[in-house]
Order: sequence, then structure tokens, then C-alpha cells
Amino acid sequence: MAIRVKQDGKTLKVELPLEKPIRSKSGKTTLVASTHGVITTPVRYKGRNIALVANAFVYPKKEVSNPE
Repeated sequence: MAIRVKQDGKTLKVELPLEKPIRSKSGKTTLVASTHGVITTPVRYKGRNIALVANAFVYPKKEVSNPE
């Protein structure tokens, strides 16, 4: 599935396909969808194409410590 960007009235709608999760270098987040940098869309605003950067991520599960 490709990245899809469209205008719906006064709303910009972006669809990003979910990807194989990639852990960040710091380990604080896991990337699940991305444009992988700036993309220029066919959607226009005041005669100019809209450029877009998007990243979707999740935080790792918090580990529950077992006090014994």
C-alpha cells in the first residue's frame, strides 16, 4: 500500500501503510509507519504543492517489576 494524501474539504487526509516495526537507536520508541523523509504531495494549497513528513511510533511496553 502506498502513502495516500488527499484533501477532503478543509481537511488534509494522510494514509500511511503500517510497516515492519523498527526500533529507534535510543530504544525509546518503535517506528511503525513513516514517509521516510519529506514527500511532495499532489495536493495544492494556494497554488503550491504541500510537502509532508510523517512518522508514527509506539512506546515500548513498561515492564512490571515483581516485588518478592
